[in-house]
Amino acid sequence: MRLDATIIPEGPRVTIHYVAFDSFGVKSMCTRVETPDVTVTIDPGVSIQSARFPLPQGHRAALLSEFLEAVSRSCEKSQVVVISHYHLDHFIPARDPRLYSGKVLFAKGLEGLPQKQLTTAQRFFRAIDGLPKEVIWADGRQFRFKKTVIGFSSPVWHGQEAAEPGQVVMTEVSRGREKVLVTSDISGPTEPATTDAICAANARDLVIDGYPTFLLGQSGPDVGLVQSIVNLCRILAQRSVKSLVVDHHLCRDYRYPVLLKLAYDKARQLKKRFGTAAELQGRTSAVIEGYQNYGPTRWHRWQPLELDSARQILEQAVNQKRLKSDWLTAFDRWVA
Repeated sequence: MRLDATIIPEGPRVTIHYVAFDSFGVKSMCTRVETPDVTVTIDPGVSIQSARFPLPQGHRAALLSEFLEAVSRSCEKSQVVVISHYHLDHFIPARDPRLYSGKVLFAKGLEGLPQKQLTTAQRFFRAIDGLPKEVIWADGRQFRFKKTVIGFSSPVWHGQEAAEPGQVVMTEVSRGREKVLVTSDISGPTEPATTDAICAANARDLVIDGYPTFLLGQSGPDVGLVQSIVNLCRILAQRSVKSLVVDHHLCRDYRYPVLLKLAYDKARQLKKRFGTAAELQGRTSAVIEGYQNYGPTRWHRWQPLELDSARQILEQAVNQKRLKSDWLTAFDRWVA
C-alpha cells in the first residue's frame, strides 16, 4: 500500500431523513433526501390518524401539530419538493411560503387523475401560483442537479391495477452508485409490473408503502397481502438493496409485525435492514405503542400469517381462477 493511499473510505453521499410517517403516529410518508448537490423533500403532507388508531384524540392531534412543523422545516431546507399524487396525506394544499416559495416543484401530471384528485390539484395550483420557482410535471422524466439525478417513474397504480385511487409516480434520487427510491402509495406492492420497476431501479435504499392490512377487518389475511409479501421478498433478494422501509398504510394496524412475519424472516435470512421508519431508527412504531398502552381498538381475534397459511391463500385464489399459477412459483422462489 502507498503511504498516500486513502485508508478511510468516503462516507455516504446520499442520506435519507424520515420526516413524517405512519409509524411515527401520523398519516404521512414524507421523506427528505440530501446529496452534496441538492436537497429534496418528497410528499410534504400530513393528516391525523383516525379514531381507530390506538391513541387518544389529544395525542393524535399533538402528533399532527408536531409533524406539520417537521414537514415545513424539511421543505425550508430543500431546493426541490415532490408531490407524487394528490391525496392530502401527501401534500398540503395551502399557499404556504415555507413549503413552496422559491422551490422547484415536481408534481404528478394531471392527465388521467380521478375527478376528486383532479379538482383538488387544480385548486391547489391556483392557490400557489407565483410561489414556486418552477412547476414541472414529473411523470417518466429525469432531471440533473450537478452530479445528482432525480428521476420519476411513469405512473403506477395506487394498489392493484385500475384501483379507484388512481396512480402515483415513484421518485429516485441517485448520485453515482448510491440511489434512493421512494415509491409513495403502491399499497404493497401487489402489482408485478410495479415490482418489476422497483427491482429494475437497482436502488440501495427503498421506502415503500406497505399493504393496507387495516382494511382487512376481522376476516384475516387475503390474497393481496400474500401477493405483497411475495413481491417484498423478491425486492429484498435484489443484490443492490441494503435497506427497505415498509410503512404508511401498513402502520395503521397493530397486527402488522405478525401479518408481515414472512417478509421479516426473509430480511433476517438475507441480512437486509428491513422494517418501518421508526424501527430502522431503533424505535417502536406508534401503533404498537398505542396497542401496548391502550389496548386493542378493532381486531380481537387474529393469528400470525405463517408459511403454510400464506401458500393456501394463494392456492385457493389460483383454484378459483383469480390468480395465475405463476404466483405459486413466485411464492416458492422468493418466500419459501
